[in-house]
Amino acid sequence: MGAIWMLGAVVSFVSMQIAGRELSDAHDAIAIMLYRGVVGVILMLPIALAFGGIKNVITARPIGHLVRNGVHFLGQFCWFYGIAHLALADVTALSSTMPIFGVVLAVAFLGERLTLPRLMVILCGFVGVLMVVRPGVVPLEAATGVTVLGALCYAISIIMVKALTATEPPLRIVFYMMAMQCAFAFALTGGHADVPALAEAPWIVVVGISGLTAHYCMARSVSIADASVVMPISFLQLPTMAIVGYVLYSEGLNPYTLGGGGLILGATYLNIFWSRRRAVVAPQRS
Repeated sequence: MGAIWMLGAVVSFVSMQIAGRELSDAHDAIAIMLYRGVVGVILMLPIALAFGGIKNVITARPIGHLVRNGVHFLGQFCWFYGIAHLALADVTALSSTMPIFGVVLAVAFLGERLTLPRLMVILCGFVGVLMVVRPGVVPLEAATGVTVLGALCYAISIIMVKALTATEPPLRIVFYMMAMQCAFAFALTGGHADVPALAEAPWIVVVGISGLTAHYCMARSVSIADASVVMPISFLQLPTMAIVGYVLYSEGLNPYTLGGGGLILGATYLNIFWSRRRAVVAPQRS
C-alpha cells in the first residue's frame, strides 16, 4: 500500500511538472509557487475541515511545520527553476537523486536499516541517473546544480514528513504546507505577482491540485512504509518525463535515457519485490 500511494505521488509530480513547464514561459518560479499555494489553500481548507474538523488546522508542532516547509519551499523553487531552464528528462534525472539522499537520511536519522538489497537498488538507480546525465560528456549548467540542491531539499523534507506523521495526520501536514508556502511566496513577491491570463487558468488549477495530491500521497506512503522502501519508486518519474518531453516538447530521446530509465525501472521493481518478500518471511520466522 505504501508503494501504491507513492505511485500516486509520482503521477501527481508528473502532472505538476508539465503544468509548471507550460506556465514557466510567462511566469517565474516564485509566481508559479504563489499560484499553486493559493489554489491549494482554497481547495485544502474545506477538505481539512470536512474530514476532521478544526483539529486538522490546529497543531502543537508549528516549528516542525515551519522548518519542514521552509526546506521544502527552497526545494520547490529549485525544481521549478530547473523546469524552466533544462529539458524535462534532465530535470527528472537530477531530481531522481532525491531517493538516494533520502535513504541515507532515513538510515542516519530515522534508524532504518540499510540492507544489502536496498543498497543495490540505490546504486542501480544512481547508475541509471548517471547514464542519462553523463557528467563530463554533457556540459553542466548552473541550473543543474540548482536542481540537485532541490533534490536534497526534497529528501530532507520527506524525512521531516516521516517524523511529523508520528503526531500529525496527512491532511494537516498538507494544509500547513500549502498555507505556509503561499505565505512564503506572497512575501517574496511583495504582493505584486502578475495576474495570470484566463488561458493559463487550467494549468494553474492543475499545478495546484497536483501539488495537493502529490504531497498527500507521499505523506500517506511514508506513514505506512519505510521511507527507504518507498522513496526509490519516485525514480519512475525519469522514463515517464523523458517520454512526455519527447512527445509534447520534441525533446531528444536518446539511448542513454532509455537505458538509464530501464535500469531505474528494474531497480524500482526489485525494491518493491524484496520488501514484500521480507514482509511475508518475517511473520513466518516469528
